Amino acid sequence: MELHVVFEPDENGWVRATIEELPEVITCAPTVDEARTMVRDALDEWLRALTASERAAVGSHATRETLTLSVA
Repeated sequence: MELHVVFEPDENGWVRATIEELPEVITCAPTVDEARTMVRDALDEWLRALTASERAAVGSHATRETLTLSVA
């Protein structure tokens, strides 16, 4: 799976990082390198929040498996 991260300066001179395919995932940092690290954390947090709310809607007869993605 490929996701595309967009880095752009914000109004305070920091770097804003967003994931093109998931515009809800956004973070800011002083440098591109730090933003690159932080956007991975933001994606992880976003997925955890999504998973928690989705789990509440899973029916009792559903089968659930874990899918692990490697984002390089």
